[in-house]
Amino acid sequence: MTSKKNELIQFTARPLWYICRGIGMILVGGGISVMCLVAPNVYMLGESFSWIPVIGVVVFFVGVLRCIDAYATVSAQGFLVNMQGGVLDIITGFLVLFSIGGQPENLNLLIVGYMLAQGVYRNILLSVANVANPISNRITGIISIILGLMIWADFPTSAPWFLALSLSIDVSFRGWALIVLASSLKNQAVSKV
Repeated sequence: MTSKKNELIQFTARPLWYICRGIGMILVGGGISVMCLVAPNVYMLGESFSWIPVIGVVVFFVGVLRCIDAYATVSAQGFLVNMQGGVLDIITGFLVLFSIGGQPENLNLLIVGYMLAQGVYRNILLSVANVANPISNRITGIISIILGLMIWADFPTSAPWFLALSLSIDVSFRGWALIVLASSLKNQAVSKV
């Protein structure tokens, strides 16, 4: 019971931060998603990698913010949850960004592994951690798993624009889940007063 109280203190102390970050993730992820559909064959950094370099930077930055959240947490559980996810984001963002010198097809398995790991991690985490309104996290995890499986099956395509689209959709839904979580925790804190 005390860890749940610590988690609530951790989130309700900074609900505005989580809501602003979630809105930023939705806007950036949604913007890149639209650009992937409007201009899928854009050349960046002299390569035909669509929007992959941009989303690589975004995933890296999201990971850095999650690691900062880990250091700002009150509980060991909150630290481990944020640090593990943040390190996965940082490493994947770094690898995606610096793998653009090769073939775009080589990124498929990296992104499949990342999407599946994120989705499974979120859903397993819900069975262990005390999270307010876990439905948004579960939905986000399922969407990550579905997108990862679609990339793995080359459905509808394994083109670079679809890889960037999948990552940007994942970032958008993670932002949505962050807003829902912060709002739920804020409402719980208000109702307890």
